[in-house]
Amino acid sequence: MYRRFFYLFLGLLGIACAVHYPYVSDYPITPEIFRARDGNFTGRVPHGWFCSTDDTLAPALAAWLIKDDFSASLSIRELKLDPLTIKNVQNDGLSLLASISCGMNGSGTPFRDNQLQEFSYGDKRYAGYEIGSGTQGRRIVVFSSRGKYYECEIRAMTGTWTPQEMNRLFTIQQSVLASLNF
Repeated sequence: MYRRFFYLFLGLLGIACAVHYPYVSDYPITPEIFRARDGNFTGRVPHGWFCSTDDTLAPALAAWLIKDDFSASLSIRELKLDPLTIKNVQNDGLSLLASISCGMNGSGTPFRDNQLQEFSYGDKRYAGYEIGSGTQGRRIVVFSSRGKYYECEIRAMTGTWTPQEMNRLFTIQQSVLASLNF
């Protein structure tokens, strides 16, 4: 009898702890490919967006996608880490990198543990968090590619956005992340 409850408990625990994606990745993606400035990864451009070309790309960015109406942007930049921090991130994982990123983004207060979203697509691992609220909200996801560390930030640039529109914006980011090839 206890054995049956034990296995039931383990099954429910497994379902509860299963990896879930913070946002779905079902936003339509075009066949257009963008490439990181350093060539470390490629990805696909979402429908209704365009990729900034190398001659208009800000020097600090590895890639920059802009909504056709200029109301939102998605930027990917390399995080420059010192050797000790790299070693610590390698040992402690992307949650540490997300904490470092959060501190560098001046959010004022670090995120709480339940705000950190760790997820993966195949062997590609990510950790993300959200800071700000309403139209000032933004979502930042960190990842590693070929020994370098990056953060991918999506944000509204103009206009007033409802919570549902912000969630859709974060879904666009999730779709781009799912399309990345390292």
